Amino acid sequence: MNAGKVIKKILVNTILGAVLLAIINFIGIYFNFYIALNIYSAFIIGILGVPGLVLLIFLKFMV
Repeated sequence: MNAGKVIKKILVNTILGAVLLAIINFIGIYFNFYIALNIYSAFIIGILGVPGLVLLIFLKFMV
């Protein structure tokens, strides 16, 4: 894989994950559930994409 494809994939994962995180946080207001958007969660979502978001949700329920 060349660098352009990797950067494009990370950018798409980040955008998709951020949109889904915003939707989850918006709906989570009614259930007292939210995931903070900070550098760590952005990094996890950026690298892993939607599975990273699922991981953050799972970790939120564990703690």
